[in-house]
Amino acid sequence: MTKLSGKAAIVTGSSKGIGRAIALRLAKDGADVAVNYLGDDQAAQHTLEAIHATGVKAIAVKADVSTGAGVTELFERALAAFGRIDLVVANAGIEKVNIPVIDVTEEDLDQLLRVNTKGPFLVMQAAARHLADGGRIINISSSSTVRPQPGLGLYGTSKSAPNYLAEVLALELGPRRITVNSLQPGPVDGAGIFTDVDDAEPYKKALRDSVPLGRLATPADVADVTAFLAGEESFFITGQRILMNGASSN
Repeated sequence: MTKLSGKAAIVTGSSKGIGRAIALRLAKDGADVAVNYLGDDQAAQHTLEAIHATGVKAIAVKADVSTGAGVTELFERALAAFGRIDLVVANAGIEKVNIPVIDVTEEDLDQLLRVNTKGPFLVMQAAARHLADGGRIINISSSSTVRPQPGLGLYGTSKSAPNYLAEVLALELGPRRITVNSLQPGPVDGAGIFTDVDDAEPYKKALRDSVPLGRLATPADVADVTAFLAGEESFFITGQRILMNGASSN
């Protein structure tokens, strides 16, 4: 048996990128997985096939988890498929970078607060209602909530509130032995942050040069730490903001 055998997980925003890596890692550790996505049916199918290849159960749920209706559908379908929910990873989000605060539009503000703030709130709230005792909630946040950078005012703001919510939930759910933590990766090679930059390579090199370890994080790196937080070995870690930026100076 692997360490998550008999467990069932929901990973939001998991058809590609960091979410996909997390879903695959939890599956390799034995968990059944509900893959949540919004738009890319083909990517979701590929992720589902990769998870099935590990021998666990998996479903794909197309649902907008920035809405109450979408979150309800996701949790209802996961419960129907697996009979229980033990792990919830609130990963779904969008990035808008290199936007000075004075240039942020009301549309930008509404969009990021809806997806990056309201969405994780609704997901973690539903997790608190439906998780089995002894479960895990993991909020995928960002190092931008720790290290302010020009151009990240909107993005960092939108990712900050769920960190506080996770800390409150750790207190409220502790009596049920449910742990709640926020994981704060720095820039991840293969994530969406570089798609918003016209010439990504110099930007990526500057970030890479700021990391003493000599490279950027990968989705697999984030998945590894998430898997640790999902396991029994991390039981006494709760209510924490875990910075994962390779000691970057940025």
